[in-house]
Amino acid sequence: MSFLAHVLLVLLIVGGVALLGVVTAFFLVRRTVRRRWREVRGHPVTRGVLAGASTLSAWRDRGGMRAPSGELRHATAPRTRRLMWRAIEDAEAAVQHADARHAPVAELPSVCRSLRHVGGELDQMLRLERRLSAGQGGPDAVRSQVADVIRAAQDVQSAALRACSDATAPQIQALVRTAREEVEIVGAALTRLRSIASH
Repeated sequence: MSFLAHVLLVLLIVGGVALLGVVTAFFLVRRTVRRRWREVRGHPVTRGVLAGASTLSAWRDRGGMRAPSGELRHATAPRTRRLMWRAIEDAEAAVQHADARHAPVAELPSVCRSLRHVGGELDQMLRLERRLSAGQGGPDAVRSQVADVIRAAQDVQSAALRACSDATAPQIQALVRTAREEVEIVGAALTRLRSIASH
């Protein structure tokens, strides 16, 4: 075997050993990091920080739901999808709540089904958008349609909550009247007892 073949064989063996060492080190470091993270994550301070970050993110997303389509244009595709689905789910929850209380919801359940169907199509387009390069950006038409769906979902949610409020208003007014009458009866009874006690 020539000198060059010996050199190549040695380089190949050294490269294989180095690669094996790197892979082993990677798995050891990953296991250590995971173990440490589990320990740190269980600490009350870490849990508090994570809960605060989650609340802040949810608050920011809720604020973003009211944003016009111009702001959605600059949002990432995953965030845009998340805002759209949250608006649709909020609308569905409001309609279900109103329906459960026998409030007049008319065709709002059907509208919610249509919103979910359209949301699925827009979701697929936003998923495909991620495959575009960063310089190309997202199609403005899709973001505009997402903004329209979010506004429609918010309108449905608002209508369902108004219907629910109107449906429960008589019960609440009757309860308030009954409570006021009972307070007056108790007040009169206490006044009578005081007058008897004073004699």
